[in-house]
Amino acid sequence: MKTFLLAALLLLPAVAQTWAQDEIIIEMTGDASAAPAATTMWDYSAVQLTRRLRGKTREQVLYDAPVVSDKDRIVRGAGKEYALVEYYSGRDFRKFLFKAESPQTFVAAAANAADVLAVNKKYGVNIGLPRRAFEDFYGEQISAEGTDILPEGTLLYKLLYRDINTPTPFNRWFLFEKDDLTRTFETEADKNAYLDTLKKQNEESAEAQRQAQEAAAARTQKQNRTVRKALISGGTAWDQANLPRVVNPRLIPTPTLKDSSD
Repeated sequence: MKTFLLAALLLLPAVAQTWAQDEIIIEMTGDASAAPAATTMWDYSAVQLTRRLRGKTREQVLYDAPVVSDKDRIVRGAGKEYALVEYYSGRDFRKFLFKAESPQTFVAAAANAADVLAVNKKYGVNIGLPRRAFEDFYGEQISAEGTDILPEGTLLYKLLYRDINTPTPFNRWFLFEKDDLTRTFETEADKNAYLDTLKKQNEESAEAQRQAQEAAAARTQKQNRTVRKALISGGTAWDQANLPRVVNPRLIPTPTLKDSSD
């Protein structure tokens, strides 16, 4: 029995060495957690989005979107209503326009400033455009006008405009109030009429302010006018005690009564 146990103990190191030699080791290289990112709306241009969403309803688009929309509202223009869904990521945006009536089918998409202006022009709406996005996209192509007339926080830009539906460029004007696009002028006459209205309002406001200042100055001057009282003769006991008395009353002309019998 002892002989058997001694033999077994002598064989254990040899068996262990054999298992170690027969073990298969597989080494993995690279980041096991890295996987291709799923494409989202931010990876597609407006043209690509239009192709993918053509014929889909608003409910289908919202259901497939990876995040909740930032804005969901109704916009009106050219006698029609549209449902507008907007997504924002920093300074990037994606806007989706749908018919307002059921079923709310997809109409158009916008992924940059040019897309927004094209959608606005084609459908007669204003789906909104931040001033900074407009300035960043068009850069030196735009010029400011009416800066001496416009109120603070309002900017009017002129742009030689063209898009896929407007091959021949023409001048358009875009008004931004509080950093958002609020109005578009298609002709110089419309733009000038708007500026003339503002100029008239400014002149009327300045005139009203001038008149108010003059009236206030007149009231102040009247209030500051001092009335002094002095006694020539007589007066109440308080008058005699507190009011100054004229030293030489003969120098002050006194009215005379005309005898009515003359």
